[in-house]
Amino acid sequence: MALMRFLLCIFIHIALFSTFCFAADPYVNYVFKVSYITASPLGVPQQVIAVNDKFPGPPINATTNYNVVIDVRNELDEDLLMTW
Repeated sequence: MALMRFLLCIFIHIALFSTFCFAADPYVNYVFKVSYITASPLGVPQQVIAVNDKFPGPPINATTNYNVVIDVRNELDEDLLMTW
């Protein structure tokens, strides 16, 4: 009887934990090309840093707990630090 209860307990644990192996949060992927463009944010044409030739850059649409993957290609003539 104890062996049967033990095997049943093992079977239930395997059945429950095997479903967790296939569950994952969804991924959201973006590709950003960072470059200079000429824009007039204050009414005077000037060189600004743009993402995908847009100033300001595109919005990132993701829900809580989504995995966000962003590939950034820096086409500037200097290093760039992006933060969120």
